[in-house]
Amino acid sequence: MQSPRSPDGGAAGRRGRRPADRNARQPARSRDQYGHPPTQSDQYGRPPGTAGRRPADPYRPPSAQPADWYARPEGTPGRRAPDRYAGPDARPRPALPEAAGRGTVLLLAGLSLAGIAISMALMGAVSLLGPSAAVPRLPSAFPWPLFYLHAQPGTGLVTWTLWLAVLAAAAGVTAGLLAVRRGWQPRPRLLVAGSLIAVLGLMLLPPIGSKDLLDDAVYGRIAAQGYSPYQMTPAKYQLTGDPMAALASRSWSRDPSPYGPLMTVTQEAASKLSGDNGARTMFWLKAWNALAFLAIALALDRLLRSDPQRRARAHLLWTANPLMLLAVMAGGHNDVLGAVFGVLALAAFRRADFMDGLLAGVLAGTAVVLKAPFALIGAGLAVAAIRAPRALSGLALGAVAVVVPTYAVAGKQAFTAVASQSRAAFGAYQPWQLLARIVPSLGSVSGTNAVALAVTVVLAAVLVWRMPAGPAEFPAVRPALALMLAWLICSPLQRAWYDVMIFPLLALMPASRLDWIVLARAGITAIGQLPGVTRPATIPLWLERDVTALSEVLVPGAIVVLAVTLAWLCLTGRIAGSVAAGHRARAAPRHATLR
Repeated sequence: MQSPRSPDGGAAGRRGRRPADRNARQPARSRDQYGHPPTQSDQYGRPPGTAGRRPADPYRPPSAQPADWYARPEGTPGRRAPDRYAGPDARPRPALPEAAGRGTVLLLAGLSLAGIAISMALMGAVSLLGPSAAVPRLPSAFPWPLFYLHAQPGTGLVTWTLWLAVLAAAAGVTAGLLAVRRGWQPRPRLLVAGSLIAVLGLMLLPPIGSKDLLDDAVYGRIAAQGYSPYQMTPAKYQLTGDPMAALASRSWSRDPSPYGPLMTVTQEAASKLSGDNGARTMFWLKAWNALAFLAIALALDRLLRSDPQRRARAHLLWTANPLMLLAVMAGGHNDVLGAVFGVLALAAFRRADFMDGLLAGVLAGTAVVLKAPFALIGAGLAVAAIRAPRALSGLALGAVAVVVPTYAVAGKQAFTAVASQSRAAFGAYQPWQLLARIVPSLGSVSGTNAVALAVTVVLAAVLVWRMPAGPAEFPAVRPALALMLAWLICSPLQRAWYDVMIFPLLALMPASRLDWIVLARAGITAIGQLPGVTRPATIPLWLERDVTALSEVLVPGAIVVLAVTLAWLCLTGRIAGSVAAGHRARAAPRHATLR
């Protein structure tokens, strides 16, 4: 068929047709340097408005191709995203809020670091000045640690300095937690480095706030000499003529060792490494505490390394928390040795099967033979495994395999001594003294213990029922924290350093209003405990009135207020507070279903 334009069949018509110029038909527009109109891609195949972006990799499938390798979060101009093959530690940091919000976060972060640094410096200074109302007298071990001066600071100066250190610590940790919730992500290495410096420094200085470390050295010396510290008291041992026996405090001179058999082994090892010098023995006891403290810090860092916000919060609650350093390193209290095995037990129980239960039971049993109160860790594990018979049987088998042989070797006297001390001990600022003034019949040991046990059971049930959801990957953390916290608040045996048992567990939980309850309890009890080594003949009258008011009214009353507030927040469902979305995603339901 011929073309209507060419009589000879259309070929000539096609040869004479002018080629179409699409660009010429378009209206005149500004073109780029390559002559392309704005609607066309450039020479790298990039769409309009994407100049400067790296082209897509032609050898990668579209599903695996990032939209923009250099994509920047909103509000972060000029920040280059990390390499796509980098590890989780190289993730881009989220942008801080603009203007006033960013200023608030930076202010809170600065206050946090300043408060923590001031608190640690004040504690170190009081310890370095030597014997005082807060530092016990001890023999010199020069050129070995412990190192101190003989400045003889005044009782009032030491007391108010330590109270200021506690307030600065609580304020610093509070500001840091608030900053983390608003987007601040401090470098974990810097927090760990600062904590390591503080740990090493306090390890070389005398203890602060109590004479427990001296009693531990005496019990270790008794064991190293071949006697049983569960039968031989420091007062009886003093008859042997050993000068180490004189270090024991009056309150413990007639009592056997209240610690588990494995704790006695650590004390005996420290004594054998030091000989008959009490200061060197205390140095080695502090060295064991330092290893345990840093082990918990490392465990928390590794367990939470995938979530920068939870990781930073954990380091603020434990690693860089001056209140924990005051209890573990400055005070020299050995509760951290049991805490490290308790944390490992909770971390090992991830699945409700026999092997996880067995491993968790062995670790929890090890914590129990160090200090008896860590049996609450085993109770929390049992609550988490209540619907899994295999896990429960493994847990029981592992705990029995450690606890029974250990106490069998130590003898019946070990179990009797530990049980008797746990029933008869009272704290100077325990809250039940307020009730005993109204009902005098409750002032006896048996009456107070009965009421305290009943209230502890009720509060523990409320916490297990209504406490915020715990981490899904560690289902036993929540019930263990609930039981431990109820016991610490309601027990007649109140000690500031017992908070070492719950802060690592709190660090594994999502952020909530529970943080403020636990932090307030730690600060209040620390103030009530200090200065701790006062001698009545050296206390000024005005300071004696202050200490008496704190230990008999203010601190017990504050503990009662915290207990009521905690129960009210749980029952009303307000305990969770404003939890970060990332935490909600990782939180387990109240009653986790274990596989």
